[in-house]
Amino acid sequence: MRSYSLAGSQGDISASARVARGIEKSPSPATKRRKVKEFYSFRLDTVNQCLWRRKDTGDDERVRLTPKAFAVLCYLVDRAGRLVMQDELLNALWSDTFVQPEVLKSHILDIRKALGDRPKDPQFIETLPRRGYQFIAPVRDASAPPFTAPRLAVDLPSRKFVGRSTEIDELCNCLPRTLGNQRQIVFITGEAGIGKTALADKFQRQVRLDAPGVRIARGQCVEGYGGEEAYYPVLEALAQLWQGSEGEPVIQILAAQAPTWLVQFPGLVNRERRETLQREILGATRERMLREIGAALETITSERPLLLVFEDMQWADPSTVDLISALARGRQPAKLMLIGTYRPVDIVLSDHPLEALKRDLLIHHLCREIALKPLGEAEVAEYLATESGGPAVPEGLAGLIFRHTEGNPLFMVTVVEHMRDRGLIAVENGTWRIMVPLDRIDLEAPERLRQMIELQIENLSEEEQRVLEVASVTGALFATAACATEANKNTDSFDALCEGLTRRHQIVRSAESQEFPDGTRSARYEFVHALYREVLYQRLSPERRAKIHLHVGKRLAALYAPQPGDAAPELAQHFEHAGDWLRAIKYLQLAADTAGDRFEPRQAADILENALGLLKKLPYGERAKQETTILNRLAEIYIAWVREATGA
Repeated sequence: MRSYSLAGSQGDISASARVARGIEKSPSPATKRRKVKEFYSFRLDTVNQCLWRRKDTGDDERVRLTPKAFAVLCYLVDRAGRLVMQDELLNALWSDTFVQPEVLKSHILDIRKALGDRPKDPQFIETLPRRGYQFIAPVRDASAPPFTAPRLAVDLPSRKFVGRSTEIDELCNCLPRTLGNQRQIVFITGEAGIGKTALADKFQRQVRLDAPGVRIARGQCVEGYGGEEAYYPVLEALAQLWQGSEGEPVIQILAAQAPTWLVQFPGLVNRERRETLQREILGATRERMLREIGAALETITSERPLLLVFEDMQWADPSTVDLISALARGRQPAKLMLIGTYRPVDIVLSDHPLEALKRDLLIHHLCREIALKPLGEAEVAEYLATESGGPAVPEGLAGLIFRHTEGNPLFMVTVVEHMRDRGLIAVENGTWRIMVPLDRIDLEAPERLRQMIELQIENLSEEEQRVLEVASVTGALFATAACATEANKNTDSFDALCEGLTRRHQIVRSAESQEFPDGTRSARYEFVHALYREVLYQRLSPERRAKIHLHVGKRLAALYAPQPGDAAPELAQHFEHAGDWLRAIKYLQLAADTAGDRFEPRQAADILENALGLLKKLPYGERAKQETTILNRLAEIYIAWVREATGA
C-alpha cells in the first residue's frame, strides 16, 4: 500500500518553465505535427508544453496551466477512454516524491477550471469515486485529416445524460432558424427532477461545439428575492455578455440604444457618464425600457447569434415575462433563441403570468413547448450501464428501479445511490452485482424521496452537514465568502469541503466564482436540486435558522457595502427571516428604489406595502418616522402611475 506525506509542491516548482503563462499568439503551423492532440476547441502541444483554446474569432489563445497540471492532462489525454487509477498517476508523475492524493485532486481541479469542465456533468474528465479519472472527450492527432464538425446531434460525452434524443433534435432544429434571422422562443417544462436543466445544458454544450460563433448567456430566476427584482435573470444574462475581451461592443450598443439598461450597471460607467445617463432617461417609462432592450438585442444579434437561457421561470418576475412577450412578438429579424425552463404545476398554482403568455404565444405559433416526460425502462438500463462502465445490466434491475421511480431522473439517481449505500447493489470490474435477491429489495416510492435525501445527509460528516445547513439558508446558489464564518470555517476549508462533495457528486456542484462590490472574490457552489436545499433548510430549528439568516445577512451587507442596492431584495429577505425588522425595512426601501429605476411602479409599490407590514412589528416610537417616509413614497408612485395611465 502506498504511503503519502505532505510534500509535493517542490516538484511543481522545478518542472519545465515552458508551460503556458498567459495569452499569446498562436504558434505557426510548423509546430502542429504529430505531438499535437485536439479535443473540441482545445489543442494540446506536448512538445512545446502548451494548451491552446480556439476562440470564437478563430484565433487561438494559450491557456494557463502549472507544469504538473499540464503533465497530468497529457497523461490522461494519452490514455483517453481508459480509467487511470490514482496510484498510477501518482507513480508516473511523482515517482521520486511521496505526496498526498489531495495534491492530485488539486491539479485535476485546475485542469477542469482551464477547460471549463463541470464535475457533475463532465465533458472532458470524469471522476470515478475512490478509483481514478477518465478522459472522455474524443481526441485526435493533429496530423490526421481535418475534423469536420457533425450536424447537431446527440454525440457529446455526457456519461450520465440518457434518452431525450427527440427533445435534443427539436432544439437542434431551432438553431438553423435562429441562424437564419428567425426568433425562436422555447419553453422546456416538466416536474421537479425531470431533467429540464440537464437538457438545456446538453444543448448549450452542443451549440458551443458545433456553432462556436453563437454567444450564450444564462439567467437564473431565484425563489424569494429573485421574484421581487425586476428583470433579475435578464440583467444576470446581460452581465455575462460584456465580460471578457469581446464585451466592449455590447456596452457600446447599450450606451447608444438602451441607456435605461446601461444605467442599471453603475460599475460600467464613471460617475460623470452615469449622471449624464440619468438626465437622458429622465421621465422614461417601462415601455421605453422594453423597446430599448428589444432594439439593442436586435443589434447585438445582427452579426452574431445569441442563445439566452432563463432557468426556473416559475419564479420569474412579471417584468421578465413582459420582455419575453415583447421579444417573441418582435417583427424585425433577429438571430435570437431564448430557452426558458419551468415547472408547470408551480406556474398554475400561483396564477403566474407566464402560463397565459405561453398559451397565447402557442396559439399564434410564436413559441414552442418541449414538455419532458419520464424516462422509459430502456433509458433506466442505459443509465445503469453508463454508471458501471459496461454494457451489461443484470436482468430485472432496471425494471425494479423504473417501477419505483416512475422514470423521474432525479428519483432514479437518488434511488441508485441509496441502493449502493445500503449495499443492495455494487459495481465490480465494470459490472453491476446484485447483493440481495431482487424480490427481497424493498425500495421507497418516489414520494419518500425526502427520507432518502435525509439518509444521504446523515451519512455525511458533521462538518459537511454544518456547511450545507448554512448554505441552505444562504440560497440555492451560495458564495463561500458569505457562508464560511457562520459555519466556523475559513474560506479555504469551506471550499475544500464543498469541493469534496462536488467530486463525489453529492448534493452540491461548482458554479462560477463571484466578485463582490467590496473587491472580495469568492468561489460559489449550487445545490444540484431544490429538494436538497429544502430538506437541509427544514432540518434547522427556527432559532438556528434565524441566527444564520442574521449572520449571513450582515456578511452580505459588508460584501455589498459599496453598492447595497445590488443585493437589496436578498438582504431584505435575510433580515426579515432573522426578525431584524429595521434592517429588513431599510433594504426593502432600497429594493423599491431599484424597481423605480427600472420603471416598474407596480413592483415598487408591492415592495413598499411589504415594508409597511413589517413596520407594524416595531414599537410605535420607531415606526412613526419611517411610516411617513414610506407612505409619501407610495403616494408619489401611485400619482405617477395614474398620470401615466391617463396621459395627464
